[in-house]
Amino acid sequence: MDEAAMKIQELTEALASAQTEVDKWRTGAEIYEAQVGDLQGALQEMAAELDRLALENQQLKGQLGDAPISLPQPQASALTDEDAQIIQAALISRIKELERTLAQR
Repeated sequence: MDEAAMKIQELTEALASAQTEVDKWRTGAEIYEAQVGDLQGALQEMAAELDRLALENQQLKGQLGDAPISLPQPQASALTDEDAQIIQAALISRIKELERTLAQR
C-alpha cells in the first residue's frame, strides 16, 4: 500500500472515530434535554401547587379573621433536685460501664 493510501485509511478511521464520539455527545445532550424538560414540568407543577396553597392559606386567614389562635402549651415539668441526682447517678453508672467495656476490648 502506498503512502497516500495509508494516509487516506488513517484519515478515514479518524473520521469514523470522531463520528462515533459526536454521536455519543449528541445522545448525551438529548438525554439531558429530556431531563431538563422533565424538571421544568416538575417545577411548573410545584409552582402551581405553591400558588394553590397560598390561595388556600389566604382563604383560611380570611375565615379566621383576627380571632386569636391558642396553641396547646406543653406541660412544664420542672426537674426536682432529686430527679437531677437520679439522672446524674444513672449517667455516671452508664459512663463507667462503657469505660469498663472499652477497657476489656
